[in-house]
Amino acid sequence: MIITFFIIFIIGITKIVNAKYITDKQFCAINLSIDRHKPFIEVLDIQNSNLNYEGYANRNHTIEIKIKITEKYIKDIYLDKEHIKVKINGQEIKDVLVNIKEVQTIQEGKIYQIQLKELLGDGKLEVHILEGTVIDTSNLKNEKKEIKTNIIIDNTLPKIKLIEDKIDGGKVNAVIQGNEKIRELEGWNSSENKEQMEKIFTNNISYELPIQDYAGNKVDFSVNITQATFINIEYASHNSNMGWTYGYGNYDIAGSNAVRLDLKFKTEAIAFRITGNVDNDFVQANSYVYTHWGVGSIAKCSSSNSIFNYGYNPGIELYKSMNSSDLVTIQGKKYFQLGGSGVNAINYTDINGNNPITADSVYKYGICGIKMRLKDYSQFSIVYQVLVSGIGWIETSSNGQECMYSNVNPISAFRIALIPNSEKQYVINTWNKDVGTYNL
Repeated sequence: MIITFFIIFIIGITKIVNAKYITDKQFCAINLSIDRHKPFIEVLDIQNSNLNYEGYANRNHTIEIKIKITEKYIKDIYLDKEHIKVKINGQEIKDVLVNIKEVQTIQEGKIYQIQLKELLGDGKLEVHILEGTVIDTSNLKNEKKEIKTNIIIDNTLPKIKLIEDKIDGGKVNAVIQGNEKIRELEGWNSSENKEQMEKIFTNNISYELPIQDYAGNKVDFSVNITQATFINIEYASHNSNMGWTYGYGNYDIAGSNAVRLDLKFKTEAIAFRITGNVDNDFVQANSYVYTHWGVGSIAKCSSSNSIFNYGYNPGIELYKSMNSSDLVTIQGKKYFQLGGSGVNAINYTDINGNNPITADSVYKYGICGIKMRLKDYSQFSIVYQVLVSGIGWIETSSNGQECMYSNVNPISAFRIALIPNSEKQYVINTWNKDVGTYNL
């Protein structure tokens, strides 16, 4: 009986002990971030190297497009020519130079710069960034991005024409018309639509005017004013073998006939005449005369009897004009003359009958240099250029500068032009294209 009770007691104790040890289980919850946003591309800035005309460009300009990629979890970026398509006038351009570089990494993504060069063709410029250029870690892809740059690519030269409208007093209103917008030029008045420019000319002149459209395509357009009579300027070159030859400002070269015949012929005398609505002394000239008779000698022109001396005429700092007292008459018109014929004639002497020219000294003498100036430079400039045998045309001079190769190398021909100040450099640039040549 006692044994039975003890066994039951032991069993009861065991159950109590087992109930004391209960296993604790801990559960941990994982936070998952689900990305449902595709990578996003936006344009931050578009730059065009065609400054002041940023709405237009040609193959010489550089276009830079700055884009922002918004995506924190970027897996792949394929910014290359396979994923960036350049279109002009709706057509894909294959030969464009594309340079792409990362500019900055930011908290929400990256910033890239797309640079475009050598843009050929004509039309509106667009850049398409294809779908799948940017892929995030959830394998989401960007949507196609079509960038309308608002830039017109233009690689076609403008078509230009000139109209001369005669106005009161003998002036000419020169009207330059283009088939598109052309850039403004100093001294010219532009129309409201920017396709036309106007300028008033008082005298005839010819030169090349560089005209550019908004994209920078340039045409060297020949301005040729032929009907202006408000101011008339004439200039002449005398050679004993050819007589007087004349110029009137429209690319005219005094002495060209002698040059075409034989470059050994030299300009022995020059003459000028100006008429119209200016003072008689508005145009003034000085020249350096090289003669057989030497320093200090004086001679007389065999055709006009005008007196001239060795060296500067009428003096180193003196000038002749239509106000001079010794004007000469050539073909019924009054001119002021520098130098004189006879300086290359055999047996011709100085004014005192001394030192006759020998046969081996002919074709060595004549006008070597020219200086010209104006009484007033407020509106006009005067430019001039000389041609020398064995040298060709030398650099153009203007407004009192001396135009001379050397004081022992006589010229064979020359040209001058009276021009508005705004056009001075254009004329100089045009004439200087002939430096070193014998272009007539």
